[in-house]
Amino acid sequence: MEIIFFAAMFCLLVYVMYRNVTLIARYRHNKEYIECYKELLAESDTAYDRICSYIENEKEAEFQNKGRILKLYEQMLRGEDTSDTMNDLDLKAVFFRKGKYSRAMAATNTDVFVWLYLDMAKARRLSKFDVLDALKEKFDAIPEMENRVEYQLLKAIYNALCEKEDAGVEVLSSMLDGGFAKYEYEKNLIGLFKRFASSTLAYSGEPMEDYYKEDLHSFAGTQIGKTYMRDLEILEKYPPRTPKEEEKEEIKEEVSQEETKEEDKD
Repeated sequence: MEIIFFAAMFCLLVYVMYRNVTLIARYRHNKEYIECYKELLAESDTAYDRICSYIENEKEAEFQNKGRILKLYEQMLRGEDTSDTMNDLDLKAVFFRKGKYSRAMAATNTDVFVWLYLDMAKARRLSKFDVLDALKEKFDAIPEMENRVEYQLLKAIYNALCEKEDAGVEVLSSMLDGGFAKYEYEKNLIGLFKRFASSTLAYSGEPMEDYYKEDLHSFAGTQIGKTYMRDLEILEKYPPRTPKEEEKEEIKEEVSQEETKEEDKD
């Protein structure tokens, strides 16, 4: 029994050490990637060169392609040809491991969808529908991701921006009503994805509850929200609120809640 116990403990120790080494390695790759997209959101003059350097120096295909998603946005912004970047972009390298779809990789790299949505909004703003179509085609080649919220949202955004017949409205509205529960998703990001959904509905001119309309003002106050809503040309309609405006809305909400409580008592 002691031999079995020590063998089990040894295996556990090896696994923990392996996980620690893996996490440290991923942190090293991710650290520069994060700095790249921070510069991109801040509209830094050095963002493009830093992204290109990151892709060139990165050895892992997974991170090279995460970098290409950032590069695509900056190239459109600069008015450059994106065909080479689109041809080199391999999304399977981001979501597959050893040639097979990996649920763990999909969960780990769900953040790339944020930049894919931003890429799509920028493409629509610049009428680069070839880029929108190319991104959609690359995901059509990964049907294994059909059961993820991020993928369903991407297709709905594509339909809305390309003004397809259903305009993705059903999926977008369903997400706001909790319809995402049947899909896999990362709980800490679902709030952000719902904001992308409400922003896209606002772009489409579809009706939605006042709560989500008010929340768009908060989303506009973030760098990601400001960037997405600006390219959808709805930022002026839902501008960021000043601190005083936010305070007034909070007071208004509190008063409304108190009035509701009084009505319930009656």
